[in-house]
Amino acid sequence: MRSLIPLLLLLPTVAWAGGRASAFQKDNKNGTNYWNANSALDGKLETAWMVPGESANKGEWLEIDIPQGEVDKLSIVSGYAKTDKTFKDYPRIKKARVDIYALDDDQNANQVGSSTIDLADQMAMQTIDLTDAKVAAGLFGGRVRITVLEVYEGEDYPNLGVSEVVVQMKEFDAKVKVASIDDDADPAKSAAMLDEDPKTFSKLAAGTTLSLTTPGFGVSSINFVPVKDYSRPKTVEITVGSVTTTTVLPEKAPDGGWALFPAFNGYTGGALGDITVKIVDTWPAKNAEIGVAELKARATNFEAL
Repeated sequence: MRSLIPLLLLLPTVAWAGGRASAFQKDNKNGTNYWNANSALDGKLETAWMVPGESANKGEWLEIDIPQGEVDKLSIVSGYAKTDKTFKDYPRIKKARVDIYALDDDQNANQVGSSTIDLADQMAMQTIDLTDAKVAAGLFGGRVRITVLEVYEGEDYPNLGVSEVVVQMKEFDAKVKVASIDDDADPAKSAAMLDEDPKTFSKLAAGTTLSLTTPGFGVSSINFVPVKDYSRPKTVEITVGSVTTTTVLPEKAPDGGWALFPAFNGYTGGALGDITVKIVDTWPAKNAEIGVAELKARATNFEAL
């Protein structure tokens, strides 16, 4: 009989992709699923998970699939944060319980962590430390469930909204490959920043765009290790699919600082497909060119496990 192990090792990350909710508002105009759980996992503040108007809000829950790894923090924009008005109009989470589950090979859920969190009533991303929990057993990763315990009342509507949720997972060192730089596939341009030798470095110009691949890893952030007397990246745009994140790196950090990848499916390290990194502008130095000693990366999970 053919071994199942090689096939199991190639299970794609879509096994962990997405979320679900206890209930959500049905909407015939925008589409039946417009207010469902995944609207809080799409990186867009103008969309939200919205519970039905007849709900008491308390006890409703949002659940997010995550890969194997270690849960560290939870970032959340509580409330329907499309505008200042929508934020005030609808209830927001005040207190919630965050339960973490690992799935075994039969996809049975076993609780591995739990925290109670308090949220300020503000229209901003709030990041809360959780009791660290490892999701290590089984092939199917785990789940994070956020259960509403208390809410801030809305001025005009009774039903709770949540615009964005991201499970922050612990990072580890990873590898990336540079497919091209400004559409030039010459490997010599990137070789020095990928050779793990800090004495060699690549020279880039402001405005440079790099196309990256991340074989085997769910990469969550990258780092341009600077070179003395050379300019260093300041504003970095990272695009995965149709979503872009912009990071302003510190001017004086010895390691150059880390730029975050967009979070997909509700957790960090879920970026898949084509990845482009644009160095928009620089912190100037004696040499106008950007010096990159090493292009480092961090990940939160292995894509194939």
